[in-house]
Amino acid sequence: MTKLLPTGVPGLDELLNGGIPESRVVLVIGGPGSGKTTLASQFLYKGISDYNENGIFVSIDETKDHYYSEMINFGWDFAQAEKDKKFTFLDATKMPRAAMLRERMHLEEQSLRGKQLQIDKLVEKMEMLIEEINAKRVVLDTLATLFQRFPDPTERRVAIVDLIESLSELKITTLITTELGHLSLDREVSVEEYQSHGVIMMQTLFSSGTTSRALQVVKMRGTKTNSNLVPYRIDDTGVEIFPDLTLFEA
Repeated sequence: MTKLLPTGVPGLDELLNGGIPESRVVLVIGGPGSGKTTLASQFLYKGISDYNENGIFVSIDETKDHYYSEMINFGWDFAQAEKDKKFTFLDATKMPRAAMLRERMHLEEQSLRGKQLQIDKLVEKMEMLIEEINAKRVVLDTLATLFQRFPDPTERRVAIVDLIESLSELKITTLITTELGHLSLDREVSVEEYQSHGVIMMQTLFSSGTTSRALQVVKMRGTKTNSNLVPYRIDDTGVEIFPDLTLFEA
């Protein structure tokens, strides 16, 4: 039986029948301001504080100082967790930019393999840090920024498949955040959604001049789930989900 990791996010474990299956790669997808990074960070910090599971935050989008200052607003002291060797912040913000600069200077760097090497190095660095602090949980934020380096659709698909397969081989529970392009009934499902073991979607819905936050577990291999669209809120303690207050039937 697959071990389920409690998320530490109130209401989410009820939707997941106990938690996220261990060693899976789960996509957290949503629009700007929907709380993707907050939910993923809550999963990390509660793992450290409540379940004795060390964690790593891999940032493609923001610096460590900015991240720490944002997270302390929820009472999550990642700086102290780092001092206690229970947490590591991997700043990968410079990696894509440096690679793009080299591509402009050297034509050969424009090959898919040249770009792919940067992903390989990122995964190798993650693997080293996982072993260093015995991490059980990882967050990668955000896939959208990383794959700006792959404007060609074919290259992007190959890179996505390689990244998710590489993360799966690390045998660690990983949440990856990414942007929701647009929401509609005929929305095209992305390659990363197909490749990931689980997908959690966070949305902001507009109706009659009011807005509502809604979350849905689109899929989660290894556990039975409640796939209803349910409300959630973000306050000064993080994300709270209300699994019994169904907005719409799935």
